[in-house]
This record gives sequence, C-alpha cells and structure tokens, in this order.
Amino acid sequence: MTNQKFIFKIVVGGAGGVGKTTLLHRYLHNVFLPDTTMTIGIAFHTKVIVSDDSNVTLTLWDLGGQERFRFMQPSYISGAKAGIVFFDMSRFDTIMQVKDWVDMFRKYGPPRIPIILGGTKLDIVSPEMIEPTNESAKELVDKLGLGGYFPTSSKTNTNVDELFASLLDLTLARAKEEKPVAAPSHA
Repeated sequence: MTNQKFIFKIVVGGAGGVGKTTLLHRYLHNVFLPDTTMTIGIAFHTKVIVSDDSNVTLTLWDLGGQERFRFMQPSYISGAKAGIVFFDMSRFDTIMQVKDWVDMFRKYGPPRIPIILGGTKLDIVSPEMIEPTNESAKELVDKLGLGGYFPTSSKTNTNVDELFASLLDLTLARAKEEKPVAAPSHA
C-alpha cells in the first residue's frame, strides 16, 4: 500500500494553568514535568508518526490560555486541521471556558474542524468528583458536537496517547475524505 504523507496543524487550547504544556511534554517526550512556566502567546511542537499506510507530521500549536493572549489567537488557529480543548478536572470552573475555545476554533478554523475535549489532572481529582466531572464533560461533547472526551493525567500518563490516537484517527479520516481521487487515465 502507498505510504501517504500528511502534515496536520493541531491547535491546543484551554484556560491558563490547566496543564496543556505539561500534557504535550508527556505526549512528545514521555516525561512528566511537575513544573512548567506559563506559555507566553504560543509554543510550537512537532511529532512524526509513521504507520503502515501513512506518514504524519503533527505540528502542535500550544496556545497560551490567559485572556490577554486572545487577540492573537485567531491568526494561529487559521489553517488548523484539528483541535484539542483542555480543562482542569481539579478546577471545575475551567470547564466553563470550553465553549469559548470551541467557538473560537470553529470561527477561525476550517469548517467541521474535529475537536477533542480533554480533562487534565485526573490524578489529583477527589474520587467523589470524578464521575460528576466526567458527566459534565460528556454533556459538553454532545452539546457542542465534539469528537470525544478523555480524562487524562500527565503525571500517570493516563489516556494521553489514547487522546492523541483518537484525534489522529479523526483527522486522518477527514483528510482522506477531502483528498481528491485522480480520474483513471484512458490511454
């Protein structure tokens, strides 16, 4: 089978301090960083994934979550093939910003941009809060038409690879359905 090559720009958003940068570091380097600094504006990361039929380069755009960076984010979202919005499961108020991030991705990204919802810091959420938080997140997935929800932990590496594998599957499927098929040549 032909090895298809893809380059996917993935935008990553969520409230400040939810753990986006730490989770991306875990995904890219398989290392947990207990302390990271605030992302000023944006940070870029790249990961190459090779499978039987595809060679995919992910360019991950980690958008700073603070309100003061909002004015520059639309230009960074342009051209994205998919997005991830994170909230901090230990700070439930951060889930209230998810809709704003999704709306921004849809306004400035391509039509029908696949978006995954990720909950971070699962390892520090009290057991009695896990189920209500997961239920609220799943309601948002349904309400906003998202591609799925993954409660994650950068510290324990819970669902990090699964989240990105799901996003990659959605993005590859979208790219393959959009890719024009060449008409057969009649010689």
